[in-house]
Amino acid sequence: MGAIGLLVNQALLWAWVAGLHGHYLLGAVLATQGSTLSNFILLERWVFRRAKARRPLVRLLSFATINNSALLLRIPLLALLTSVLHIYYLISNAITLLLLFAARFLLSDQFIWKESDLPTTSSVVRAALDNPDGSASRVPAAPTGNTPVLAAFVPGSRRPAAGLPYLYDIAGLVAITSAVRLHELQYFRVPTLERPADIEIRVRPVGSPGPRLRPLVTFGPTFVAYDEHLGRLGANFRLDFRHRIEVTIGPLLARSPHVLYTNVVEALLRFVLVSRDHILLHSATLEFDGRGVMLTGRTDTGKTGTVLRLLREQKASFLSDDMTIVEPGGLARCYPKPLTISAHTLQAVDGGDLCAREQVKLSVQSRVHSRRGRAIGSRLGRMNLPIMALNSVAQAIVPPPKYMADRLVSCKFTECTTVEELFAITRGPHAVKELDLAGAVELLIENTDDAYGFPPFRYFAPAITIDGQDYAQLRERERALLSAFLVGVRVRRVSRDDFGWADAIPQLLAASGESRT
Repeated sequence: MGAIGLLVNQALLWAWVAGLHGHYLLGAVLATQGSTLSNFILLERWVFRRAKARRPLVRLLSFATINNSALLLRIPLLALLTSVLHIYYLISNAITLLLLFAARFLLSDQFIWKESDLPTTSSVVRAALDNPDGSASRVPAAPTGNTPVLAAFVPGSRRPAAGLPYLYDIAGLVAITSAVRLHELQYFRVPTLERPADIEIRVRPVGSPGPRLRPLVTFGPTFVAYDEHLGRLGANFRLDFRHRIEVTIGPLLARSPHVLYTNVVEALLRFVLVSRDHILLHSATLEFDGRGVMLTGRTDTGKTGTVLRLLREQKASFLSDDMTIVEPGGLARCYPKPLTISAHTLQAVDGGDLCAREQVKLSVQSRVHSRRGRAIGSRLGRMNLPIMALNSVAQAIVPPPKYMADRLVSCKFTECTTVEELFAITRGPHAVKELDLAGAVELLIENTDDAYGFPPFRYFAPAITIDGQDYAQLRERERALLSAFLVGVRVRRVSRDDFGWADAIPQLLAASGESRT
């Protein structure tokens, strides 16, 4: 029904612009009225056929209100895509409709066409979830459908209850229990944990029920809560800093684990590791004949494509592509997250190990999650939009193309290495420049901070407190650890305007080897 509604909307917009020569923004408003009416009729007849609690006119007015309220988000986004980024107006319109489809369906299912307000047995269990300490609570409205109920974490237990089935042990340094699967940490998944979790992730409603004009960030002595424009329908989360970090995420964010990991979990891991005298450094790490080599660069520079080429052409061993765990003395530990393949890295992929369906899927996903797509996301993040919700919906519809390195090229993994050479890759005229320790520290801190540029981090970072250290103290400690890591590591900035770092780095390594001998 959603697909039919999208076609109706597109047809009406095309008729207004191409047939009547009207402006596309006004056409989007008018097309919404037509698609709203057609969608309502189809939903009433084919989707929500059970007995409804509300009268037909109330349902129609509620549905029209939601669709027209969504125009407050769609129109600025449509203007940005069409007039600023010069995307064809029908493609821009389809993007905005798809981004808001999931949020609108949740509203439709839970409020407009809801079946009953009477409590059930499962709603009593959900009330217990809201108060895992056993205190009294009001009984919430009955859940719709057959949504599974999550069990609560047993305080003091080393093993999670049945509702937290995903366990991760990050190099013996950080333990995580989660109600949702974190694909980026699949390499570290274990059947049991030997010690209590440092980070616990649970799913339940977060934030106030109603919508708001701007995101709300609430701070307390030991917590921070992020509440977006859409109320509890948004991609909200709450962080409680106690003897462990308790992460509570809303249902929408739980449906997009990539967004959850990238924007919340990884940032927390960064500072938990700092408290354990390690750093989660934005870098790729390979090993060439026993020599540890690290690459760093700003987001979307071309690091992933360079890594894939070095693995394929130089037969290097793989430790990491995006983040590396490092410690003083130059030691680097593997952190093999799945690689995100964008359009400009496809030529470095060996598609021989991928089936035809995967290759087609990869070609589509890589274009959606390209450098240009992320640039659009960054621009939207600076606007007053529910950007986490939009990002969650977009990635739920088109998941990012993520593959482990050995699925893309033939390579072997290495657990750890001692880094001897570090190359900071940048775009520009061909040049190689040595960096001193102070310059290398500044560059690596800037590149690591660049990986956390999406809005939520800057909202909750000041509230981070781990082992009695606040955010400022952790940042200072991270800098000191990084300086200790870089002692004895040769750092060079390599500039190229042709993405040719995979050609230049082996030559520089060979020259370094000859000079040492």
